[in-house]
Amino acid sequence: MNLLNCPRCGSPLIEDAGENLEQNEDGGIVMDVFPAYVCQAQCGYKKRIEEIPKVIAQQGEDRLLLLYANQQARILDVRDLVIWPAMHVDALLSKGYWEDYKGDDNIEELLQKARDSQSAYVETPNLFEFATSELSQDAFLCWLMAWSDQAYRSLNRPLHDAAVAFISEIFRVHHLPAPVVESIKVTRQFKSLDILAIINNKYAILIEDKTYTKNHSNQLQRYREAIEEAYPRLTQLPIYYKIADQSHYRSVEDAGYVPFKRSMMLKILKNGVDNGIDNAIFLDYYRHLQKLEDNISSFRTKNLKEWDGYAWQGFYQEIQKEIDGDWGYVPNRSGGFWGFWWDSKLNKRYYMQLEQENLCIKVVAREGEKRSKLRTEALNDILEKSEKRGLQLERPTRLGNGKTMTIAQRTAYIQLNEDGTVNIKRTIEQLKRY
Repeated sequence: MNLLNCPRCGSPLIEDAGENLEQNEDGGIVMDVFPAYVCQAQCGYKKRIEEIPKVIAQQGEDRLLLLYANQQARILDVRDLVIWPAMHVDALLSKGYWEDYKGDDNIEELLQKARDSQSAYVETPNLFEFATSELSQDAFLCWLMAWSDQAYRSLNRPLHDAAVAFISEIFRVHHLPAPVVESIKVTRQFKSLDILAIINNKYAILIEDKTYTKNHSNQLQRYREAIEEAYPRLTQLPIYYKIADQSHYRSVEDAGYVPFKRSMMLKILKNGVDNGIDNAIFLDYYRHLQKLEDNISSFRTKNLKEWDGYAWQGFYQEIQKEIDGDWGYVPNRSGGFWGFWWDSKLNKRYYMQLEQENLCIKVVAREGEKRSKLRTEALNDILEKSEKRGLQLERPTRLGNGKTMTIAQRTAYIQLNEDGTVNIKRTIEQLKRY
């Protein structure tokens, strides 16, 4: 008796025999009889019992070498549950680093769970890659918070715990103890606020969701005033939910909102997955945020020539940890660029601006100031300082005559490792000289 259950009817599967009949070219019948798992309830389901290979070697605890008939072997990745294509056993052993197998793994069970390598790393369709608007994210956050109600604890404990963790983090960043959620009412688009969640008729969680946009005018303060008017007795916990990145949150914090960033949400989602959440919506959202995080962090591992807008954002955020400046997208007639700017130590009239791979020194003309005179004097001053200090600055190809003018530049300021990736430490050391 095998402990597996029939995927059709749920009845036990028993070890028996199966057969396939095929007609050959001369009209004869060929019968293939093979050992199989057969449904005890005789619903018609049968599954060929595959050969259980022998484990002959291992690489650490994560990789096993399985030997099949005809000297064929396959590598089983135990950690990721991936089985790799068959090759002659000698070819695999010749790669070296194999040790004698000393484990007692249930190989049959591992193989039933393992995925073939051809499909294991294919990126599956993700709901949030299609539903990219803030409204779809609002729906997810509302759905997640609803699971925090104690009534759902016994229905799906891991999902309930993740919802509680999300709400608890909101209380934590507001320096308040998180209560047990005895009641929760979640509303979308309340007085134009993205999400309003009322907890225990005592707390009001305000969530303004800005996926790829920024707040404008005094909308954040207006939302708080609207909630105050509707629910004057509730304690407000305003949250500015942001899965993408922006240079600063000064206006957000001035309005009394606390930024809830992607890294904070990823930690909650990852803990949920580690605790056994297998809900497709939850997993899709986790993968969606993790993919964005990987794109932002790609500046660390990609060759400089392969950087995209996400990589530049990640690079500038890393610089911002050491240099007090701002960054953002700068549109222009030729398409725009991602830039980073800060005050120069060379002269209080100058400021520095990174225009992706170029470092520029800018000067801003005052009202009524003769720009050509300012430009000439600033250019001479900065080139003289560059010569003395070895700053590698040069005259730009074209000198402008606008209110803001580029007076000098340095190309190839980014310091690289031997493999073509950025050396962050050395690059920041260079930038601090300006």
